[in-house]
Amino acid sequence: MPRAWTFPARKARIHALILAAILWAFAVVITFAGPSNRSIAGPIKGADFVHFYTIGDLVRTGRSELLYDFAGQHKVQGELVPEAADLVYLPVYPPQAAIVFAPFSAFTYQPAMLLWLAFTIVCYAAIAWAAWRPVSSQLSDPVFVAAAAAAFPPFWQLVLHGQTTIIVLAAFCLGWLALERRRPFLAGCAFALMAVKPQFGLTLAVVTLARRDWPVVLGAAVSIALQAGIAYALLDATVFPDFLQMARVAAERSDLLEPKSFQSHSILTVARLAPAGLETVLWIGASALVLWTAARVWCLPAPLRLRLSAVIIASVLVSPHLMVYDATVLALPLIWMSAAMRDMRQPEEASWAWAAIYLLFATLLAPTAAIIGVQLSVLLLLGLFALVTRLCHESSAFTPVLIPQQSPQRLGAGLPLR
Repeated sequence: MPRAWTFPARKARIHALILAAILWAFAVVITFAGPSNRSIAGPIKGADFVHFYTIGDLVRTGRSELLYDFAGQHKVQGELVPEAADLVYLPVYPPQAAIVFAPFSAFTYQPAMLLWLAFTIVCYAAIAWAAWRPVSSQLSDPVFVAAAAAAFPPFWQLVLHGQTTIIVLAAFCLGWLALERRRPFLAGCAFALMAVKPQFGLTLAVVTLARRDWPVVLGAAVSIALQAGIAYALLDATVFPDFLQMARVAAERSDLLEPKSFQSHSILTVARLAPAGLETVLWIGASALVLWTAARVWCLPAPLRLRLSAVIIASVLVSPHLMVYDATVLALPLIWMSAAMRDMRQPEEASWAWAAIYLLFATLLAPTAAIIGVQLSVLLLLGLFALVTRLCHESSAFTPVLIPQQSPQRLGAGLPLR
């Protein structure tokens, strides 16, 4: 970087280290202080993990018919974790999510929660390292990268809540690694792991169909069929129609899924500011534009990391249900875009991009919708989406297209993925 950037880079490293230290000191106190399953501040430790622990126990003990029985499941929850008897969770996760947590339910609540949190942290560290390694020449300060990754507010929230977004992040990462190695079928199998949170699959479905990435589509179909087959073999057959019924209820009563709507960070959060009757129209219209743009970008001969960055940001923006911990998936595009910005020819433009990322950290930590009613993080994400879209178009203009050896409809045929 030019000499003028030296001090800001050092300052950013210091800020990342300080923020990471503060956040994780607070997390340790919340997680470990207090003799019971409740923290010293009052809320249950692990928050959402109570629900996953309960549905895992239902699978392990052969009571899967209660997975979508609201009253029956709530009763079991109170028996397993008495401190959580007053908490209400809408059972909207697909059946395979319960199978994932069945082994954890063999332990009492706190050890099970700590095992899941440890698994989440280790996976996140491995994913961040895998994403940074190919761009380490542009982002040559590993201390800054590690501190920024640790201080990423959505990841911090993910650990505090004991949520499942790490599976979605792993799906994106594994799919990327498979595409880098020109294994589109395996990429589809990996991407389908995000069926645990199916709202993230919308953008990928649109872009792969738009580009006719049939090996990816086939891999995803096989993976989903395999997940459904395992669920059918291990669980009561009634869970499938019960899940569809509960999904319909959740779609009609989205307020039950978002008791704190100011922690949501998608276009829908901003669309809710529109007058009554226009909210859905605005959300669908803006989401359609984002999906159309993402599909165009995915078809470009641009570097795979940039194209996938656009897809991941679009997935966040168009999601009908995206809480702050779900924004953990942004770790991948933020690493890759930061590396790309180091090579931008206009320092002033790069400065604005770095400022947007800096402000994104701030608005994800302290959601502005709770203060001024407008979620500024969404506007910042739209700006970053526009930036990565332009970077993809610019890099495509300078990327030579190789003579394809196979049909150009095949994913990556004749197109440089790196």
